[in-house]
Amino acid sequence: MSNHSSSQNTSFFQPDRVPFSHGQPSQFAQFTAAATQGYQPRPQIPATTTAAALVPRPIDTPPQSNKLYSSMDPAVAAYLSQLDKQQYLKPLPPQPFNLENVKGFKFVTADSLVLETREIYDTVSGTFHWEMCLSDSDRCIKFIREECANKRVFLVTSGGLGHIIIPAVHDLPQVYAIYIYCGTMEFHLPLQSKFSKVRVVCSHDDHYLIPQLAVDVAQANIDWGDALLATGERDKAKKKFEKALTNLEKHAKRPDPTMITQVKTKLEQCK
Repeated sequence: MSNHSSSQNTSFFQPDRVPFSHGQPSQFAQFTAAATQGYQPRPQIPATTTAAALVPRPIDTPPQSNKLYSSMDPAVAAYLSQLDKQQYLKPLPPQPFNLENVKGFKFVTADSLVLETREIYDTVSGTFHWEMCLSDSDRCIKFIREECANKRVFLVTSGGLGHIIIPAVHDLPQVYAIYIYCGTMEFHLPLQSKFSKVRVVCSHDDHYLIPQLAVDVAQANIDWGDALLATGERDKAKKKFEKALTNLEKHAKRPDPTMITQVKTKLEQCK
């Protein structure tokens, strides 16, 4: 059972340092003219033009081998070490997908910049239409509660906003998975232990968030494909299984081979 009591420790609400993949200051201008609803600028700016000139991304090696991690808060270092020692990235347990009540997925971000500047989020999720709440926690909560009742929701939030949003939406049945992307993990890591739907807390999205999102989206597509296959809609089911396999093979980095085998078996059943 999740502990929803609000913490009185104001240190949790210290502003996050900017994670590696946020854009340059000049890019913030594009958001000042953004509409508050359904903002979908196109084309997206490739990640290579946003971060390289600011801070080089670490080589994608386990953090314990990177000197940047040597001075970390002990709890953060232990958490990241635990993540890195996992043999495989674990999916969520299979969940029945009621085709009558659930009409697809919805991807929501409490912030926006990282998703506007990195196309990998679109690739992994399978859509460029993310609901971007532009750091408005009330809007984010309202949208998830009122507009997503018939969806499976994937939520990406900063740590500071997460302390407000997560307790308000965590137990809603439509909320499937939550990811915290922040620069001050020591203040926000407790959310992971308090709320079971928080899949990862990190300041390095390439190494932790994106691979976990890829696995979770794969499992959600498997659930959807299973429901379609059970009703005889093989062509539609095949597309869901194909998306799951692509995520596992191209974006998960450490997928469970058993999971890949299961998806390939399901694809055979669609023939």
